[in-house]
Amino acid sequence: MTEPTRFVLNGQEPVPCDSLEDWQRFMGDIAGRTVAQNVVGKFHITTTFEGANLGSSTEPKFFLTVVAESEDPPFLSETWERAETTHQAVMRCAKGLSNLTPEKIAAGHRFVGFGVQSDRLWFVMESEESAISALPESATNWHREGHTIVFTPPVRNQQQP
Repeated sequence: MTEPTRFVLNGQEPVPCDSLEDWQRFMGDIAGRTVAQNVVGKFHITTTFEGANLGSSTEPKFFLTVVAESEDPPFLSETWERAETTHQAVMRCAKGLSNLTPEKIAAGHRFVGFGVQSDRLWFVMESEESAISALPESATNWHREGHTIVFTPPVRNQQQP
């Protein structure tokens, strides 16, 4: 039996769609398949239902969260609810990044790279010594991994409004 290749939403639940015309009409309604869209500082974050399984048959992923200003790959989610949670986590990271200035981040120390994921952001310092100097001890939501300083946003059990 062939795996379905096209999906639409029944409420918030992905269901197979055999009709190409119905699928195309559904996909044309971008607002109807958008889970969330926000601008946080300079970051444009969009989470949408993609109409196809972007994962595998054993671990299907139908939802995509993209940060327009990031070079990091998009985040994939299996359900609408998980897509909302991922979107909120990315928004928290974007908010944290938007409030940071190079001066606040480095406090006089230089970083040579950084990255953003839904559950953490990190700054690669010039050396382990500069990371230790910038963050001598772990602090709430901050820790060192060699010459990298890592921020992990607090986990929230409830959905934000």
